[in-house]
Amino acid sequence: MMRRSILLLVVLVLAAACAQGGGEPVGGTIEVTGTDYAFEGVPALVAPGAEFTFTNSGEEVHEMIIVQIVDGETRTMEEILELPEDESDALVAEFLGVLIDTPSGETVNPEGENPTITVTDPGRYAVVCFLPQGLDEETYETAIAEADPNSEEGAAFPEGTPHALLGMVAEFTVEA
Repeated sequence: MMRRSILLLVVLVLAAACAQGGGEPVGGTIEVTGTDYAFEGVPALVAPGAEFTFTNSGEEVHEMIIVQIVDGETRTMEEILELPEDESDALVAEFLGVLIDTPSGETVNPEGENPTITVTDPGRYAVVCFLPQGLDEETYETAIAEADPNSEEGAAFPEGTPHALLGMVAEFTVEA
């Protein structure tokens, strides 16, 4: 009986380790869901060439920004988000893209037609949403409609705590 209990404990520990990101990198299409204020479905290990899609199941508008973090950076995303903007920006090796989704709608890629973001290079990546807390669909659509397409500033959203500071941040590593 004791041996069976130990074996069961080992199996449970191994299963928990795999659930926390151990194992093989995930490839193909990775479907990420944004909630009020978290990302679901972001695996710890991702294979090169994986494509991320994004769906919003929250009450607010959300975005999924994916950036590659510079090699050698060891601080947690929570620590990086506490840095002044110019310091945290310097830790971004590459901006891969942004997908935006409203509670009722389709995912939009403001930089193109493809509603996916593909990761190719090995390294550490962050997934974040910087939209402000309380951004509803009507306010979002009004701000987008009123935005100057020639301005680098983008849409003027109301002030609010960025979703990333409320926990809407995730990390993954791309491994071959």
